[in-house]
Amino acid sequence: MDRQIVCLAVPSFELALARLIEPRLRNRPLGVAPVAQPRTLLQDVSAEAVLDGLYPGMTVQQALQRCPALYILTPDVVRTAQAHAMLSRIITRYAPVWEPITSGAFLLDLTGTTRLFGPPCDTAARLQRDIAMQARFDGVSGIGSNKLVAQTAAGLVQPAQLYEVRHGSERAFMAPLSIEILPVLHHPRMKSFRQCLNDLNLRTFGDVADTPLPALTLAVGKWATPLLRWAQGIDSTPVTPPPIQPQLEVSRALEPDEIDDVAIWHCLADLLEQLCHMLRTQQRVCGQLALTILASDHVRSAVHHPIDPPSYWEIDLTPPLRALFRQGARRRIRIRMLTLSATALTVPAEQGELFDGIDSVPNHRTRAQQVALTLDRLRARFGTDIIRYGRTH
Repeated sequence: MDRQIVCLAVPSFELALARLIEPRLRNRPLGVAPVAQPRTLLQDVSAEAVLDGLYPGMTVQQALQRCPALYILTPDVVRTAQAHAMLSRIITRYAPVWEPITSGAFLLDLTGTTRLFGPPCDTAARLQRDIAMQARFDGVSGIGSNKLVAQTAAGLVQPAQLYEVRHGSERAFMAPLSIEILPVLHHPRMKSFRQCLNDLNLRTFGDVADTPLPALTLAVGKWATPLLRWAQGIDSTPVTPPPIQPQLEVSRALEPDEIDDVAIWHCLADLLEQLCHMLRTQQRVCGQLALTILASDHVRSAVHHPIDPPSYWEIDLTPPLRALFRQGARRRIRIRMLTLSATALTVPAEQGELFDGIDSVPNHRTRAQQVALTLDRLRARFGTDIIRYGRTH
């Protein structure tokens, strides 16, 4: 059975989302940058900005000199994640297997769904229509026999258009295209490899496909075989769905952005109490604690710490959380969002005391557990905001 792969994407997802929320930004030159500082590099630009000579990678100062009317957008991670999740829910109705590429872009494996949904071309068109009606985004679709061809086809069309590459025409489709469209070539470590291809005058996939493998191996070494396969439109990598692992997660956005370590630690302690309460409610213990810190410049740092033995008590998870905070917040920059996750969840297997005498004095750990259970009962009866005074406030 021939593979049927569809690449569905919303071009310039951040810009499209911003224009959807703020109609005044439509038909205006836009640029996306982590922070609106003169030396910051643009991550993306709108079509109107391209007409004024702007491109991703130039500094904000240079862009404003060329286009004074440029409006700089800073990415909103939470808003983007919510919009991406909305698109994934629409896609799940049609694709049994799908893989996220970036925000607003997906790879769908529609192999074997022809009798259920019709030809892949019709399914892709129906998906674009559903996304336009429900999410109000204009997407593009590329259809091919593998991921490389589908992604390449999707990058050649404008919003609300569709490009299908028939089976058997992959090599003819790839031949006139520049090899610069391969994302792997834009990695900093591939600079010498790109220079080698330029020296050999291998500009297009057709040039590479016409080169014998021994000669190509002599020139580029281990990259000869995969490069020749890509030039012929061959890609056997499967569409891999995102891993689904049992985990619990709590987040808090700091408004305004915070840099005071004491205030940030208080927020983390609050998140830890919420996370432990959820774990005890579900009767699961945490085998690994993870902390994700989003800074004001949209740089994300993620650290994790194993918990041995697994636990759901604050007294056990507080020391690892302190270590995670010291490890993750090394830069002196304001923090915008904190996310605390509990992974490697298992069922608790606690051993009770054989002789629990009346006159036994509870130790520090036992008292801390009793306090945590008391707070759980108070919050369950009166709400989560019943405790307004303590070490975390």
